[in-house]
Amino acid sequence: MRKIMAVWDANPLYAERLADFANERGRIPFRAVAFASAERLKEYAGKHSVEILLAGWEVPQEELKEIRARQIIYLGEERRADPSRLPSVYKYQNSDRLMREVMACYEGAEGEESVSIAGRGRIIGVYSPVGRCRKTALALTLAQVWKEEERTLLVTLEDCSGLQEMTGETYGECLSDLLYRYRHGGSCWERIGAFVYTWGNVDYIPPARYPEDLEGVSGVELAGFLEDLAAESGYGVIVVDVGQMGRQAAEILESCDAVYMPVLEDWVSRAKVKEFETYLEKSGREGVLAMLEKLKLPAGARTLSGENYPEQLLWGELGDYARRLMRGGRDRGEE
Repeated sequence: MRKIMAVWDANPLYAERLADFANERGRIPFRAVAFASAERLKEYAGKHSVEILLAGWEVPQEELKEIRARQIIYLGEERRADPSRLPSVYKYQNSDRLMREVMACYEGAEGEESVSIAGRGRIIGVYSPVGRCRKTALALTLAQVWKEEERTLLVTLEDCSGLQEMTGETYGECLSDLLYRYRHGGSCWERIGAFVYTWGNVDYIPPARYPEDLEGVSGVELAGFLEDLAAESGYGVIVVDVGQMGRQAAEILESCDAVYMPVLEDWVSRAKVKEFETYLEKSGREGVLAMLEKLKLPAGARTLSGENYPEQLLWGELGDYARRLMRGGRDRGEE
């Protein structure tokens, strides 16, 4: 059962729009409810458990004391936080960023592992030992196609994914921070919204800050992290863009429910694929070998670029290809 996030602001229209945004995007593990008056909120809080109350700056603090809410987060009027009203988030900013800050402020109940468990989601791996095969483009496209039917999250394990350069975003917390929390026993999943960004139709976790942050994590640990992410985050599908990670890549692919491998037809590319398949066989990973689906992706009629790059992929030739791929997986009973 999703917990309640109440929104109470002096401007009822703002509260309604913020609550609608939170519910529509579905990226936080709460159901947001807007309130226009103290009376309505008090009545509601008396009958329901309110986990977070987002309170406008002009709301009298005396009235807040009468509201039963586990945590109060203020909607600040100024970018600089008032020490007397912490935690707080800046009210007049991009709603995506505001919600990330709310989740970063959220203090889950002590000992609580997760607030939104909907069964283990599917993990879709996208990997290839071949370079320049449009692997990342396929991962971006699959994440959007799956999102048409299920909550879908993209995770990239590339050393240099290019995402920050392509999106123009300035990231706060990223995969490095989430992995650190996970490996050191900190609470992760109830605050997953603090780590999720959106580019076009793609929900994604920003890549690791430095390549060294991934080098220090074993493939087994990364596989466990992905499995827990799929089980605890509330996302129905996790699309993983697996980088060139040597032995780690094979260990990560073992956690996947499907693995798509874009390939090319030239002699060198075929040799690389054969060598990877031989490695899987000799290392006892026949399960991954059997799961691999080699794909010859459409080349595309033109070079795509720009801030609407994900949308170009989704509605272009690769988007149609990914939809057929998804339908084919269902026909084979992979879901």
